[in-house]
Amino acid sequence: MKRLFFAFSAVAILGLAACNVNYKTTPSGMKYKILTGKVVGADTTGVQVAAGDIVKFKFKFSIPELGDTVWRDSYDKMPQYTKVDTSARTKMTFLEIFPQLKSGDSAEVIISVDSIIKQGGPNQGLPPIMTKGRHVKATVSILNVFKDEAAAQADVTKERTKQQEISQVKLKQATADLDKYIKDKGLKAVKTKSGAYVVIDQPGDISKKADSGMTATIKYTGSLLSNGKAFDSNIDSTIAGHTEPLPIAVGEHRSIVGMDEGLRLFGKGAKGTIYIPAELGYGDRDQGEKIPAFSNLKFDIQVLDVTPSDSAKK
Repeated sequence: MKRLFFAFSAVAILGLAACNVNYKTTPSGMKYKILTGKVVGADTTGVQVAAGDIVKFKFKFSIPELGDTVWRDSYDKMPQYTKVDTSARTKMTFLEIFPQLKSGDSAEVIISVDSIIKQGGPNQGLPPIMTKGRHVKATVSILNVFKDEAAAQADVTKERTKQQEISQVKLKQATADLDKYIKDKGLKAVKTKSGAYVVIDQPGDISKKADSGMTATIKYTGSLLSNGKAFDSNIDSTIAGHTEPLPIAVGEHRSIVGMDEGLRLFGKGAKGTIYIPAELGYGDRDQGEKIPAFSNLKFDIQVLDVTPSDSAKK
């Protein structure tokens, strides 16, 4: 049968912990507390989780020492599914407490980063936010418990369809927001065939356009249209730590659609801005912590050179 469960590494499913008198302690030393029947929108309530069951759940990771800064959050995304494992592999993950839960329950699990490092070593690829002396708090909500894979697979299919419908609505709204932004700002922008907008400040050498089959070497700063916060740049080294020019082979689908289409309006030496709707950017997927799902993007562009791409030369 096709694998339907989302994989969680020991690091990815870490719980979070801060000592509290209302918390109990697992055999591995994690702190936890259970809120019985508190999950709004659970498919069922009161079904006990047992080894081998397939659990449908959502989760959130946050860092208490940083004011409960959220590290990962699945509550507004597709539910997760996993088969309940009671072996030692679940030690120091929130999966360890699953057999104590029922559908409709929620729980908080807390573990110190020091304990994680002690168990797996300091060089296990922890994200920068998880440093010594801090804790990770996992909030988990049990939506349903399945006793056979066929029922779980049917539910996965249903949820995927639902999420696709929700995503389409959000993507359309993001596009409408960008259209309104361009209109409200009175920008003299050219709209590409798929819906990105381009404002050219300096046209450059139009005889050397960054069209299909050409490679445009660019300097850029990318930012979120919603708040103007830059997420990447090779102009300002303080943003992403690099300054090397970026070559983009236009028409070879090596960049997001909005960038690929927008660059075609630039010539060598041109400067301008490409406004990209979420649908032509990263869509319904987060890109780390810097680019949330459904984000409209803005790229300030400088085209340093335009040359035939390797494929065009061949």
